[in-house]
Amino acid sequence: MQSSAELVQRLLGRLECREQELRRLIAEEHERATVELFSDLDGVVGDEADQAFAKTRAGVETELVDRHLRELEQIDSARERIKSGGFDVCADCGGPIGAARLEAVLSATRCIDCQSRRERYLHETRKLPA
Repeated sequence: MQSSAELVQRLLGRLECREQELRRLIAEEHERATVELFSDLDGVVGDEADQAFAKTRAGVETELVDRHLRELEQIDSARERIKSGGFDVCADCGGPIGAARLEAVLSATRCIDCQSRRERYLHETRKLPA
């Protein structure tokens, strides 16, 4: 059985690795978008279909970067919960968040039962997650 200190160290290490990966992906996307922008400005206008495709691609790429940025915020939040000692306490019921759940979802804020209830509720009411 692992100690809480071992779990914390493992989670912190995985958070650090994920943060580095996300920052790399964001930088690559920024570089790719910059290169494509300059290529587009290099006299190649394209037809309406090309322009529509470029707008769609830019929207997808922007959403991907936004998703990465939201995950970075979740990583910061997880570190704060670890620092305060409340990383393994469910935000809804106050019960424990199991180690297996924390290992699977580094930024988990709810135990599996509360998260399942939340997802069912959101699905039934067709609301978007907060």
